[in-house]
Amino acid sequence: MPTFRGKQIDIVVDVRSRLEFFLGHLPGAVCIPVDSVVPGITKRADVANDSRILVYCASGARSAAAAAELKRAGYRNVVDGGGMGAAKQDFRES
Repeated sequence: MPTFRGKQIDIVVDVRSRLEFFLGHLPGAVCIPVDSVVPGITKRADVANDSRILVYCASGARSAAAAAELKRAGYRNVVDGGGMGAAKQDFRES
């Protein structure tokens, strides 16, 4: 199981565009663009309201928006990893 800042994460979500994701992403991440993050997460059978969700983007703006949307939708353990560079520093694969 991956960790971020020493805490276990259930799912890593890259909220950038599919093209940005294709060009490089964190290991094990799934791409759910910010404009569809809530419906995209809701469709996943492996994610519950108490799942530990890490979101990140390129600079931190989209991840902040995605984290806020997910929290408003009832997801309680959302972590905003910020931009990919910062997220990569604190991310560890399992």
